[in-house]
Amino acid sequence: MEIENKIRDQIEAILVNDARNLSEIKKMASADEPLEAETLADERNLYHRIINSYRSAVNEVNKLLEQNIASLSGFYRIVESIKEKEDFQEICARIVDCLLQDFEADYGGILFPEGDHTLCLEGIREERKLLRIHTSDSLLGNRQFEQELARMAAESGPDCLVIEDIYRETRFNSVDFPAVVRSVLCLPILLHNEPVGFIILSHSLPNFFHENHVRILKILGVLVAHLRFLHRDGNAPSAARPAASPDRANIENPEVYSAVLMSFDTRNDYGRHVPLEREPLREIRMRLQHVLEGKESVLFYGEKELLVLMPGVSSESLPSRVCSLSEAFRQWRSEQSGEQRNARLNLGFSACDGEEDLSRTLEVASLVMHPESGE
Repeated sequence: MEIENKIRDQIEAILVNDARNLSEIKKMASADEPLEAETLADERNLYHRIINSYRSAVNEVNKLLEQNIASLSGFYRIVESIKEKEDFQEICARIVDCLLQDFEADYGGILFPEGDHTLCLEGIREERKLLRIHTSDSLLGNRQFEQELARMAAESGPDCLVIEDIYRETRFNSVDFPAVVRSVLCLPILLHNEPVGFIILSHSLPNFFHENHVRILKILGVLVAHLRFLHRDGNAPSAARPAASPDRANIENPEVYSAVLMSFDTRNDYGRHVPLEREPLREIRMRLQHVLEGKESVLFYGEKELLVLMPGVSSESLPSRVCSLSEAFRQWRSEQSGEQRNARLNLGFSACDGEEDLSRTLEVASLVMHPESGE
């Protein structure tokens, strides 16, 4: 109905304007010099303008239809990718991955700020796609960005917050944004009418997000809220949990590989988060080796990080493999005491084809894992 009214208003405007012009011309014509009317040419010109207006409206409708189909297809892909998954972290990782692929966002994130139990999943699609899972209550490694965005979302209430151009928001003047942040969309995830988390998208162009993004994201927000309610302890309820099945249905492809970069920290006696020492890292490495498959391997990367290489593992299989690594770490942590019992895992992962440079993949992963070092 809105499109029909718009088309009618445009055609009426053309007719009214044409009648007004003709009336003015007739008034200007004197009795001694009668108006030379070219009725056929005038009508032809009028019809052309009406047809062009109608054509423009139809193109707008077709564009809107394409956007709706693309958004619904993206939402269907999200539901299809998570419908048989149990681990909440894996579910969120797959959702962020789909947001980057199907919603054309340059950055996507899901944040559940819960103090020491904060869960944040972030994905960046710049030079290549890379996802990060961590427990820090900061987005893109910037605490101020997260805090200001949360304040603006709180001011918007349950509605979706859309920032058309973040550089025009004075409260972000002191924030040094990466290239993937220009227009921002932030939706609160509500449980019992209270925000328990946020879904965040950004794009490198201003005014990128439209109403269809908001509509689909609201539906997704309800779905994520329900999943959060079911996974309050991080796992699906035992009564609803199906028999475990391997997520390696896809045959290993020798032309692809996946890399997972893992760092660990803990809280010391002064309340500060510090990296784990070498000996605990060795213990974690030994524990991770028990869940590796095929030709996968886990190596030391630098002084305080571990690198897991997964030849043949595609992007479809990668989230479940990351889930198994995270579970192995949680089991190790449950057996510890003292500072190590409070250890936290921060990991970034990406799947690449055989033509991409591993060193460049690791460089991008390191920048995403430690965004503060890239400033």
